[in-house]
Amino acid sequence: MSDIVSSNSSHAVYGGIIVDVVEESLDKVTRLLAGINGGVYKAVGSALTRAAAAGKTAAKQPVTKEYAISQSEFLARTRNINHFVRESSGSISVVFGFRGNVIPLTKFNTRINGSGQVVTQVKRSGSAATLDRAFSAQMGGHRGIYERIGVKRFPVEELYGPATPQMMYSNEEVTDEIERKVADTYEKRIDHEILRLLNGWGR
Repeated sequence: MSDIVSSNSSHAVYGGIIVDVVEESLDKVTRLLAGINGGVYKAVGSALTRAAAAGKTAAKQPVTKEYAISQSEFLARTRNINHFVRESSGSISVVFGFRGNVIPLTKFNTRINGSGQVVTQVKRSGSAATLDRAFSAQMGGHRGIYERIGVKRFPVEELYGPATPQMMYSNEEVTDEIERKVADTYEKRIDHEILRLLNGWGR
């Protein structure tokens, strides 16, 4: 049950990845692209977009092997975040990571048994849980698994499984692989993006 949360709103979860190589390269990028308006943001932003895609791909298989969710659902529900912060000193730092909302329980291995009870399995290795007080219903064009808050029919709240960043960061080996893939891809892409801008492409 620890993987199941209830919420009246599908709150977002953010998972930050510390990619030291990005910070280390900023001085070099800033120096080389000093004469190009917005060059640093274009080069680093583009390289990080590629790096984030590589990170999601690296996480896709191990996460969906551990959690009862499809690879397409994992990718669709994982968003990368990267934005720049200009410090008071004038230097630029980068915030980078992944974002995702908690996922409706219906997207996991969830079914209604012969007795009308909700049976769900969030992790593939765990046993399925029977939720005695839960029920399936269509509300506002969305079918979900709900639970009554009190003894009355309403109010109710929907039940969710974890957000994709929580899945990605629950396993240290997966986290390490994501960080490695993100860093490697960024290193390969940033020089390419610098050259593109210096040669007049993408301005």
